[in-house]
Amino acid sequence: MKGNAMISCLHTKDRTINQTLQAFFVQVLEKKAADAVLVSAQVADGASVKPCLISHPDHMHHTVPLGPAFFVNTGRMVSRLTWKPSGKKTAVWLRPCEIKAFVELTKLSQASRDEVIILGMDCPGALSREDYDRFAQQEKTDPVAQEEWIRNRYSDPGNTIAGFTPARACQVCDAPWPVNADVSVLLFGSDLDRTINLKADTPKGEAFLSELQLDEGQKPDTRKSVMQNIGTENANAFQAMDAQIQEQTGSMEKLHRFFTACINCYNCRNVCPACYCRECVFNTDVFVHQPFQYHQWAGKWGQVHLPFDTVFYHMTRMAHIGTTCVGCGQCTLACPSHIPLADLFISVSRNVQAAFGYTPGKDDADPLPLAVFQEAEFAEIVGMGDGEAT
Repeated sequence: MKGNAMISCLHTKDRTINQTLQAFFVQVLEKKAADAVLVSAQVADGASVKPCLISHPDHMHHTVPLGPAFFVNTGRMVSRLTWKPSGKKTAVWLRPCEIKAFVELTKLSQASRDEVIILGMDCPGALSREDYDRFAQQEKTDPVAQEEWIRNRYSDPGNTIAGFTPARACQVCDAPWPVNADVSVLLFGSDLDRTINLKADTPKGEAFLSELQLDEGQKPDTRKSVMQNIGTENANAFQAMDAQIQEQTGSMEKLHRFFTACINCYNCRNVCPACYCRECVFNTDVFVHQPFQYHQWAGKWGQVHLPFDTVFYHMTRMAHIGTTCVGCGQCTLACPSHIPLADLFISVSRNVQAAFGYTPGKDDADPLPLAVFQEAEFAEIVGMGDGEAT
């Protein structure tokens, strides 16, 4: 949008932050600004939290717009809702990494922005599955505890709450604020005892806020400095992680050791929002080896560890999604063998994306790096720069 962006506000007086957002979503449905809202909600009143498509206000009280649970990257769920027209308008509540994933899927014609309004939040981070289970077992899923988590994360994003720290992917996130949303929910730097501000980032977002007729808001004065501090802290955390992961995986021997616990369950692939193939080559006959082949390999090397192809599987995935990994950390969260997959994938993908000058999800018009040919690209490698071989 050009000029001054439209900013509206929600009043938090006498409500928790989640209750304020729940009331906002109810208003969206009642004023028919959208036919449905996609937002995380508790499943069957339990501790588990999943994306839920809600079309009636009476079901909004189970929602958990903000909190430490992050079991699914909702970008893939929005893809399922939009790969064909439904005739329905949906407001989707997304973390920044979920927005990035959804945008990348639109570039692959597996999703569309036409029927959605993207509501992007400043992200408070999330816990690992193990930590969230402990969080829930200690009765930390009640509204008061959720509110404590949220307020502390926004007042001091680098702190530890009741012994719980965010997952590593959240600690090294390069942009835990909305990019490429229709409406940005400005939580960093806001006085959450008074208001939550919403900024229209697109004409669609402005039309959406206009329909709701909310009070006028303003951009928080301290927002820029808060974001700078978070950016610096997360960048430092990434540098430390990057150095650690390079030390752990800097040779084929070390890489094999890193993946030694892999059981080829493919959970990491199944939860990855950037893993887009309709049919994975690892589910085809290409990797259905004949029995005699295993004996040949055992005879050649003396032994063969089964399941086979584990390192090759991860290397293939890394090559496949290196340019589009959004750093959500779902691969680590889903791994039953507790391999810190996201540490490696985030490290590799950041370096790959920097080489291509590409940021996943930042701009709908940016072509996927490996989908276009640029003659001058990597001239020192391919020998096509200035007509001279190198």
